[in-house]
Amino acid sequence: MTAVAPWRQDALALAALLRACVSEGLERRVLHLALSALPQALRRQHHLRLLREVLQPALRPARARLFELPTGDLLLIAPPPASYLEEVLADCRRLLPESAAEAPLCREWRLPQQAAGLLALLADALGLGLPAPAPAVADPGAPLPPPTAEQLQAILPTLSRADLEVHLRLRSLCLIAPDGQGSCLLRQHHELDLPAIAAALLPGADPAAAPWLARRLRREAEQRLLALWMGAEEMRNFTPRSATLLPATILSEAFQRLDRKLAPAWRAAVTIGFAFEDALADPEAFGLARRFLALRGYRLMLAELTPEQLPLLPPDRFGLPGLEIRFTPDWLAITAAQRQALAGLLPADRDLVSLAGADAAAAIGWGWERGIHRFRGRLVETGLSAASAPR
Repeated sequence: MTAVAPWRQDALALAALLRACVSEGLERRVLHLALSALPQALRRQHHLRLLREVLQPALRPARARLFELPTGDLLLIAPPPASYLEEVLADCRRLLPESAAEAPLCREWRLPQQAAGLLALLADALGLGLPAPAPAVADPGAPLPPPTAEQLQAILPTLSRADLEVHLRLRSLCLIAPDGQGSCLLRQHHELDLPAIAAALLPGADPAAAPWLARRLRREAEQRLLALWMGAEEMRNFTPRSATLLPATILSEAFQRLDRKLAPAWRAAVTIGFAFEDALADPEAFGLARRFLALRGYRLMLAELTPEQLPLLPPDRFGLPGLEIRFTPDWLAITAAQRQALAGLLPADRDLVSLAGADAAAAIGWGWERGIHRFRGRLVETGLSAASAPR
């Protein structure tokens, strides 16, 4: 049997401990020595041995544990009060030089409050962190002009007959619990690649430069999505799904035709999301669409909430039972007042809350801290691909 590297064992054990702290509310104090940030001259074996010797007194209590990350960083984790950590921290700071980097070489964390940050640290050490920013693209020149109303009108007959399956993206929403129990696929989110559709039908024009034209194009494209749902094969194998749609799409004849085809059990398997800006842009249509969907037994959610929208959102979330949050690193930096506002918005039934943009472990950890166990994003898709790969 192939031996498992010690750092890999530590990484697995650390991930399990972080999950346990979140799921069971276990409190721990964490001392992080960022040895990977040490100057090369101070990373010799005798320097590292001195630091480990400083940590030894803290390991004598049976419940204190030391983890080594692949980067060489050390994490000492102990249950509170762990008053001896104050002396260990002071000794480590005397041994370590003043860091010129933004992050200190020696810092303390608290669990479960900062589990998301520690998960992100572990993911970065394993090479699974947030994707690097896209490289800057040279300015291609003047921005594209918006299409004219005549251009949009001319392509609508083509769009009304187009098969948009090539532009349909299916994103899996999965249940991922901190204890690893009961994880499963819940539904797929159906999303049209609207920029690709616009580029194919309106080359040389940018619908986003004229919002009302962009909304008209989106509405027509969404009706083609509904036509895909009504295909014979799709109706025979109808599966739980969600989509973020315009209120006007719900009130269209296309949606009425779909509604007549769906049995009550199938309608209950469809979650319709409304974006914050769409609810505000057409409040009358939104109110009608929301009431119709609720009466017909569909599930409803406010889709892809961002930190910028948080202070503008009414406490009742526009009367929508479910809430989907779009994770970005900005959520990690929200103020105490924003955290309190978010806590007040989250439905008491966390089964009604999901997190989109789960592209890295930090997103999963941030969700767990708030009792969120439903995720979709690149990290989720990667996990599903790995699980379905042949052994």
